[in-house]
Amino acid sequence: MSSAKISWKDVKPVLSGFSSIQLLGLVQDLYRLNAENASFIHARLLSEDTTQCHLTPYMTRIQHAISPKKPWKQDVKLAEGRKAISEFKKANGNIRDTLTLMIYYVKCGNDFTLEFGDIDEGFYDSLCSMFSSVVQTLLKQQDQGLFEEFMPSLETELDRVDGRIGWGYPDELADHLADLKDAFE
Repeated sequence: MSSAKISWKDVKPVLSGFSSIQLLGLVQDLYRLNAENASFIHARLLSEDTTQCHLTPYMTRIQHAISPKKPWKQDVKLAEGRKAISEFKKANGNIRDTLTLMIYYVKCGNDFTLEFGDIDEGFYDSLCSMFSSVVQTLLKQQDQGLFEEFMPSLETELDRVDGRIGWGYPDELADHLADLKDAFE
């Protein structure tokens, strides 16, 4: 057997020879293999569902990673929360849904710090970075409708922590929000 690494280049010609029934069977097997695959397929194929059920598995992963119910039994895993957003974005790519998950990440972080007190600088840096990414995405899109849809959620998250959290966290959120307002108002 060759020691060369197998890649998509090797798999693609094999799949090209599959019938539609064989491809459907393969996708079904992948779907059943694990929850992440099922979530990916839901996000990719069922994203037009207005109930946003396709976001639920990703929101659950974010909540468990960023705001565990029993932090004395489970560490906060910021990278896992970001990974859920990244995986959704690859599966779906819908800006509105991605922004929803990004704001949910910040909300979960705020829930955690409001419940358990000040965390460390890295925690707040991650939340600020995600908040900034939301603002940068909205600025890049230059879509008044998206701005009006998401601005109340961003303001709510700032209001929840303003005067209650340290590390300059609310100040940085306020600066990002001011930049966004300046661009749209």
